[in-house]
Amino acid sequence: MSLEIVLVPLAIAVTKEVVEGIANRSQKNDQDYTVLPTRMKDESLLQQALEEWSCSFRKAETLDSLQTNNENEVTFIVNEEGCYSLVLPKTADIKAFEEWIEKVEGSYTHYLQQRVYQHLLEKAKEQGMILEKEELLEDHSIQLTYLVNR
Repeated sequence: MSLEIVLVPLAIAVTKEVVEGIANRSQKNDQDYTVLPTRMKDESLLQQALEEWSCSFRKAETLDSLQTNNENEVTFIVNEEGCYSLVLPKTADIKAFEEWIEKVEGSYTHYLQQRVYQHLLEKAKEQGMILEKEELLEDHSIQLTYLVNR
């Protein structure tokens, strides 16, 4: 008996919600900042993705506690759902940052998939499953086929 597991890139499922979230960006009451919501929740993965784009990470507790950004430093706040939102000054080129945050989310998704993949391999091994075949599909998903011993 074999069991097949397919890991589909998370970016496909998230893309629609990211675009909708960007379209629904909110602004602080005094219009000093624009907030671009994201789907990213894990701080360590976010930091890793930002490093790939030569940016440092800074987290603010609230919009009121924000200070001006240094070059190549971006500021995030955590929203009600536990996701990080990018905070930009009202003078920022929003369109350019929307494109940039999409790229960062792509990197984040890649690191998240790696973590899930490693976790799955470890759990399957703990359960006594034997990896029979691992295949990278055209859509960049990974298909794992395990032998299940009972």
